[in-house]
Amino acid sequence: MFLRSSLIVSVLFLVGCASFPDPLKVAEPDALVSYQDAASKADAVQGKQVRWGGAIAKIENKKDGTLLEMVHYPLANYGRPQVSDESMGRFRLYVKGFLDPMVYQQGRLVTVTGNLQALEKGLVGEHEYVFPSVAVTNHYLWKKLDRVNVSSVHVWPHDYWFNRYPFPYHRRLIIRSNHSVHSAHGNRTQNRANNMQKKVQTVRDVK
Repeated sequence: MFLRSSLIVSVLFLVGCASFPDPLKVAEPDALVSYQDAASKADAVQGKQVRWGGAIAKIENKKDGTLLEMVHYPLANYGRPQVSDESMGRFRLYVKGFLDPMVYQQGRLVTVTGNLQALEKGLVGEHEYVFPSVAVTNHYLWKKLDRVNVSSVHVWPHDYWFNRYPFPYHRRLIIRSNHSVHSAHGNRTQNRANNMQKKVQTVRDVK
């Protein structure tokens, strides 16, 4: 009994000690805009602060900064993106200065704070997509423990951003890691897809 109680206390202590790295701490965490809100009410939340994370899908060095295209993942309670075999979508990061592509490689995990900008139309492969974009104030590159293959991704329905696509477009996101990663099957996968589709309203117009 004593051993069990000690184990519970230790777990609670470790959870309580978990915190974001200093560059990712914000003054008002409750005011942060979620990825879902960026999709469902983009105009209302433009300019507000976000703290998002994910895996790098593409990096592009520009004259006055660096553009990162990211695959979105939810954050753990200490800020690291929680990789799974599904993603709610993609977003773009605009970072001031030069980021070396040999360091910020495809598949590396990054968490950022910044301000939400306008939605941007673009392509994922040959498929039309709308990216919420973020002007980055701080970013954190996580240690290379996982290798994420972002050449394909299970994208949630196109009408997440567009209203003109009646059916979802499904492709898988493949995870390569030092640890075994297993995807859910059967009813559990279907329930998770149904629940996630209910979370987000459609953005009909992109200016």
